[in-house]
Amino acid sequence: MYLMKSNVSLLRRLGAMSYDIFLVFSLMFFVTGVIIIVFFNTKAPNGNTLFYVVTIPITYLYFTWSWVKGRQTLGMKAWKFQIKQMSGNNITHKQAFIRFISAIFSFTIFGLGFLYQLFNKDNRTIHDKISNTILIKN
Repeated sequence: MYLMKSNVSLLRRLGAMSYDIFLVFSLMFFVTGVIIIVFFNTKAPNGNTLFYVVTIPITYLYFTWSWVKGRQTLGMKAWKFQIKQMSGNNITHKQAFIRFISAIFSFTIFGLGFLYQLFNKDNRTIHDKISNTILIKN
């Protein structure tokens, strides 16, 4: 089975992203809080280094593990769509890594990587194309 066009709208993607952002922020605050309490006796260290050292891996693991093992994050599950390879198979760890990094760039360049979906015939974002993945409704 070879999939050509995503049937997941930009609005549905953004809805799932909003769910996932709340979940990831909750995880980040919880883990950072535990680390501060355990290692710094309830006093936060100066600077933001610890925050990034802890939160970037948490975010990466949440998304890539969800995509590879379950084909969807909790936000994607709530909005009833999943991620696949263009061949229809589950995505690999390498594809998940590429998708994660390229999605960050898609978002940080004023969301242009996401808006690209509105202007191409296969209804895929830039990071979908770079990672050779597709989002499909359940």
